[in-house]
Parts: sequence; structure tokens; C-alpha cells
Amino acid sequence: MIAIFAAAWFSAVQYTPRPVSLRGCAECKGEPDDVCEVRAGAQAQPIDEYPRPAGGRIKLLRPSAETACAVPAQKITGSRGALELAAVRMASGPPSAALLEAVHLKPPIRGWPQRKSAPAIAATPDRSSLRLSVLCWPSDRGWPNGALGAANSCEWWLLAVDASGQPDLAGASFALTEPPFAAGSKWPTAFDRNAPLAESLFVGTPSPTVSPPAKVVESGRVHCRDGARERTATLDRFDQWDQQIRGDSQPSLDRASLTLRSALWSGHCQEMDVLRTALERQLECTLAVEGRCE
Repeated sequence: MIAIFAAAWFSAVQYTPRPVSLRGCAECKGEPDDVCEVRAGAQAQPIDEYPRPAGGRIKLLRPSAETACAVPAQKITGSRGALELAAVRMASGPPSAALLEAVHLKPPIRGWPQRKSAPAIAATPDRSSLRLSVLCWPSDRGWPNGALGAANSCEWWLLAVDASGQPDLAGASFALTEPPFAAGSKWPTAFDRNAPLAESLFVGTPSPTVSPPAKVVESGRVHCRDGARERTATLDRFDQWDQQIRGDSQPSLDRASLTLRSALWSGHCQEMDVLRTALERQLECTLAVEGRCE
């Protein structure tokens, strides 16, 4: 597992602080489900090798000596899942003192994050037992059913590790106060396989924020014109995020007029604001907006 995290890219990590019993199948060719015992601890696999769910089931990550077991997906990805599953990219070494001074931390929790609220504990950061990490939760419309993308909600953490660098589910982990964000919508280098997960994301430069449209105009950006329309790869990426989040094949961005039809984003206004701001930053211009997101 150490080698997996040392690869410096996202890993699929399945973890539980206590033993869990689930029912699943090995071959899943019509045989009845049997009991699958899951030991306390964490199992990890490079995200590119993590098996996609099939037939509504997810294969558990298990030691090679144990029989394969596929369980109903909701037992893992559901809000009341018996196990935690996350895509995690972890820094290769402990955080610096400068990083701890630069970021604001929430009260610590015992072990690694849970989708349900975990009680706070009394602890202070021990740099040697922490790693800066970006952690993304599973989604029916994103990973693990497809690629990690805008449908997956991500968070910044200082995750607890033991002396060998493996997950420490009894240690103290600290969430950064940065709000959750859609994978790839902010901190693009954190989702760039060729760029390290560097502390410079927080040390020496301000954390990226979503600026109101009015401020974009005030900063001197002009309205998007023909040059922006030629940035097809950037526009295609926005359309992919759009479809993943809204689940609608009709694009909300009209490329002919470079107008965002915000009413189509109703129920996803926050995600629209994040993605629109990221797109305008990449295009270096301001999109026209039609309608109102509610």
C-alpha cells in the first residue's frame, strides 16, 4: 500500500475502523450471497485499476489470499454504507510548519473522514503523522461508475498516517476549512497527473475563491467573443461537467452566442457558479448569462 500512495496519483481507498460483515457473491453467476468478512483497516488500489461496478455490485478490496466478494453498491457508496470508499491523492511527505501556519483547520476527528458526521476530538496536529490530501467521495454519476469528475465532491484534509505512511484509522485527521468542491473545478494542478500535490497550492499564494461576476467585469475582462469560441477543448470540458452534474444532454452553454442559460442549472446553482468562474478564468473573458438559477 505504501508504494500505491508513493505513486503520487489518486488511489481508491476502502476503509473501516472496525470489522464489518457483508453479504456478497464471488462469481455472481446466480449463486446465493454468502457472508464476506471485512477486517478493520484500509485497502488501497490505484484508481486506474479499481474495477467499475457491474450489475449494481462493487467488488470489495481484499487481501489477495481472501476470496473475491462483490456486494450491492449501496452498501459502500450509499449514505449509510457499511464501509467508506474514497478517491485519495496524498502528498508524499509530512506537511511543513509553513503549511500549518497558512491553512485554517476544523476540529480534528478520530481516524479518516466519514460521510456521516464524525464527533470532534481533542488533539493538536503532529506533522510527522499527517499528510496533505485531496479526498473525493463516490457518486452515482461520477467515479467509481466513470472517471473522477465534476459529479464527485472533494475536500482537503490532513489525513492521519502511521510511521510507515499507511492510513491510521485511530489517529487524528484535520479537515481544512476550504468548502467542498467538484473534482477538477478548482486547484487544477491537484488533478493533473503530471504535477505534484504541492504545498504551494496553499503556501505563498491565496487559496482560489469564486469571485462574483461583477468583480470579473471590474478586473478588466471583456465579454467573450470569437476567440473564446475557438477554444473548443475548454468548451468541451465544460459541457462534460455540465452533463455529469445536470444529467441532461442539452448543453446549457450556447456556443453561438457564448451565453450561459442559467435557468437550466436550477437545483445546481452553486456548481454552476464554480464551473462558470473556472471557465471564464480559462477563457479570460466574461460569458453572457440568460435567465436565473433558482
